[in-house]
Amino acid sequence: MLPTHLQPQAPATRPGFITGRWCTRVTCLSFFVIFVLVGLFSWPSDSSFDLPFRPTSPGRPAEEHIEHPHDDDRPPPFRPPPQKPPPKPAHGPFTAAKSWEARAEAVKQSFVHAYHSYEAGAFGADELKPLTNESVINFNGWGVTIIDSLDTMLLMGLTAEFDRGLAHVESLDILNYDSLAPFFETVIRYLGGLLSAYALSGEPILLQRADELGKSLLPVFGTASGLPRYGVNPKTGVKSTGSNALLAELGSCQMEYKYLAHLTKNKAYWDAMEKIVDLMKASQDKGQSAMWATYWNTDNGRQIVGHVTIGGLSDSAYEYVLKQYLMSGKTEKRLLKMYLDYMNEVLETMLFVSPTRHLLYVSDLLHGKPTHKLEHLSCFFPGLLALGVHSLSDDELPPKMRELHAWAAEGLATTCWLQYADSPTGLGPEDVRFDAWSDGKGELKGRWLDVVREWEKTGRKDGAFGVGGAPLGVKGGEPVIEANGEERDYRLLGTQYLLRPEVGTIESIYLMWLTTGDIKWRERGWGIYQAIETYTKAPYGYACVNDVEMVPPKRFDSMPSYFFAETLKYLYLLFQEDTHWSLDKYVFNTEAHPIPVFRWRQQEMEAFKIPAA
Repeated sequence: MLPTHLQPQAPATRPGFITGRWCTRVTCLSFFVIFVLVGLFSWPSDSSFDLPFRPTSPGRPAEEHIEHPHDDDRPPPFRPPPQKPPPKPAHGPFTAAKSWEARAEAVKQSFVHAYHSYEAGAFGADELKPLTNESVINFNGWGVTIIDSLDTMLLMGLTAEFDRGLAHVESLDILNYDSLAPFFETVIRYLGGLLSAYALSGEPILLQRADELGKSLLPVFGTASGLPRYGVNPKTGVKSTGSNALLAELGSCQMEYKYLAHLTKNKAYWDAMEKIVDLMKASQDKGQSAMWATYWNTDNGRQIVGHVTIGGLSDSAYEYVLKQYLMSGKTEKRLLKMYLDYMNEVLETMLFVSPTRHLLYVSDLLHGKPTHKLEHLSCFFPGLLALGVHSLSDDELPPKMRELHAWAAEGLATTCWLQYADSPTGLGPEDVRFDAWSDGKGELKGRWLDVVREWEKTGRKDGAFGVGGAPLGVKGGEPVIEANGEERDYRLLGTQYLLRPEVGTIESIYLMWLTTGDIKWRERGWGIYQAIETYTKAPYGYACVNDVEMVPPKRFDSMPSYFFAETLKYLYLLFQEDTHWSLDKYVFNTEAHPIPVFRWRQQEMEAFKIPAA
């Protein structure tokens, strides 16, 4: 049972996190920026950078946008050069006469409909109820929808909306907030949103507020182990009581704080992050498991063994290991080994193929045994695999391992999409449990790597263990619209659709398209968007759905900020025809806020004592 402070709260909180990405989501709720920073890998090692993404205001010199309030060596202004398309686009029957720019514009108008409704009915509050037009205060009351949306506005060219949001940021008095701020959500939504908007616009107030927020949250690390508590009062510095923490809480702040350390030269930010990475690395070095337990004790820094998952409660911690490595310009070498070690264990012990449709899925482990439950929060995982396949060299990811990771990404993304396509509404459910094999061989029957090895023994021939030149589980199949029937190979555990990006793999679909160029991923994303428009659009935005099996579905009155930050952003980028974000210049945090890739300067590595390997 979850600790009291982690149990599901009011409907507006974010299911799947503690009020975020990784606790069980009971209400509505990671790529990469299109603009390439000139000479990213050729600039002097002691320089910093910024990218002014928004147009220069009349009468304001461009250089003002990129001033670093905490930095003496102000960089020159960068401008985005032309971009390259995704690798080898696969043109086929899907692409004829399609207007992807028109589809991107449709997503933009969806954002405008929802955000203008928020501005009219709840501006300054955290969220808007889309059915009743009522405001909600559920994340500190700082206007989380505004700050979560700033970078999406910049990407969509919504300058007027951005300027109104910027004025709100200027009015915030974070340091005098006299109540408990939940650390995890505050970091990924507020701190990540401020830093990303600063990186794209160069507006100094955004970095100033980010620095204030980062400092005000530091007392949360004041435990014997250095692991963060649930929350802290920014005004008094008093942190919450209770010694239990979730893996996603302690492992999903490194991107934001390390980038903030780079911008401000504040060593305290780096030190707090490295204590956590040290504990995670030490756990792997003991050799018992390369994975990490879901629950940790903040007093002694030890894991509470029993449950392991890459889904809710843990997901973004696994995500951030690779992303920290990429964000640092691959300078933090030990993170690569940590990523490969845990990924090998996931592939070996947690991936299974269903008995009838041969769908590939990732299961939780409870005391070492698979539960065969697939959370849609786990649907970020194929995108992470695709990112690694694309971003790592052969020296970092050997060809045979790369092939395995690419197969897993394809199969898992297909399974997550099929749960959308199988549904009468075209909307995906929260959780499913896959059927067991019925041949008496026990719960481990269908382990995917066993299937791969048997397929290899046949000389990679199609048959009992392979199809279409790949092992079972990779190619997927056709949708099966049959209400909760055996033919699907899974049973629905949670029937809600919560407007979030992992459901239906919008995040992973975007990454699969960007890394493979296969047009089918764009078409699948368009189908998801059409279902969102058909069944969730409300008078004042978009509402969550109670039951994806019911047509028309009943909706409930919640429009979480991540719908603006993640869902609509990934859909917009997926459909943009003329430009694409560069995977080696920006890395999205777990709330889809793009953080620039940078290299630690030599003086930073010395001052912060950053390990070279």
